[in-house]
Amino acid sequence: MKYLPLIWAALRRKPARTLLTCFSIVTAFFLFGTLQGINVGIANIEKLLSVSHLIVQSRVNQGAAMPLAHEVQIESVPGVTAVAPFTIVIGTYQRPNNPMIIIGSDFDAMLKISSDLIVAPEQAAALRRTRNGVIVGVTTMKQYGWKVGDRIPIHGIAPKADGTSDWQFDIVGTYTLQQPDWATRIWGNYDFINEALATGKNQSVLFYVGISDPAKSAAIAQAIDDRFANSPDQTNTANEKDSIESTLSQIGNINFLVNGVVGAVLFTLLFLTSNTIAQSVRERTAELAVLKTLGFTDAGVQWLVLAEALALAMVSAALGVALSSRVLPWLTSGPALSAQGIGAMHVPTLVYAAAAVVALLLALISGVPPAVRARRLNIVAALSGR
Repeated sequence: MKYLPLIWAALRRKPARTLLTCFSIVTAFFLFGTLQGINVGIANIEKLLSVSHLIVQSRVNQGAAMPLAHEVQIESVPGVTAVAPFTIVIGTYQRPNNPMIIIGSDFDAMLKISSDLIVAPEQAAALRRTRNGVIVGVTTMKQYGWKVGDRIPIHGIAPKADGTSDWQFDIVGTYTLQQPDWATRIWGNYDFINEALATGKNQSVLFYVGISDPAKSAAIAQAIDDRFANSPDQTNTANEKDSIESTLSQIGNINFLVNGVVGAVLFTLLFLTSNTIAQSVRERTAELAVLKTLGFTDAGVQWLVLAEALALAMVSAALGVALSSRVLPWLTSGPALSAQGIGAMHVPTLVYAAAAVVALLLALISGVPPAVRARRLNIVAALSGR
């Protein structure tokens, strides 16, 4: 405890420099926590992806709509057990800056396709009876404080067939998943949304397809694409895992990019911190010599300098990772990700442990050389200014 006042005095000797160094470390570890959290989150997404159903999209443009008539032809392909079309309502809820996406689909078909969807049978039946009904993921229900029976007013970004832009959806049930945080979608009835649209009627942005044998997913996907080979609306079909991984691969090797950015930031930070600690020790050469004359041992002075580096690095790193743990869920909880069934990402415990190890190494690498110089400091030479 006797060292704490000395460490604190050393850190506030040049408060501007200490604060700037602290800010640099906080920023670096904020990026470390956020990017590694995203990295782990993407890895978790890939683990949850299934090969037991297919996704059919436009070959020309993944975001382009396809004719609803494709549904019947896809159902006729051997090995296909169910097909669910997708249409969407994009709008805002309560505030113009609060976007909301409603997915119109055949929810009964989705229940056949995805065994992960967990919903009470009576609530699924209520959706069939209620044209403007929706079933909402438990995470989204909690986020907005909704309950079954509530009405959701959505102001659409595009006008409806009746000339208005306002939608009214009644919550008739909730669903969850094996990983509840990812139950973020809002499911509505395709027919209700399709009939109300002014443009884009009888179209689907994609088709979810259930198959009888996951081992034959590649052959069934090829058969679906062959069915539309001569169509003006050609398709690109793949199982969910391959489809998402293909999209991610277009961005690049995310793991390599993240680790590269983090590595570059930490490498630069190492030079900054080393220079700060070394300069601080040089400025206090006479003070360290006085401490030795007062009875501090060489080892005591060495540990005093090293403790200064440890305090600066560890406290700042903790602040940076704590900040990332708050910001990352906010960054990854947007409506676009929610519509994809992707919940907010979090900084896992492993990243906290990794940050502690990195901060410790940073403190040791930057603090050991000046600490060793302080240990070897000659009292007479230091006090005489040599």
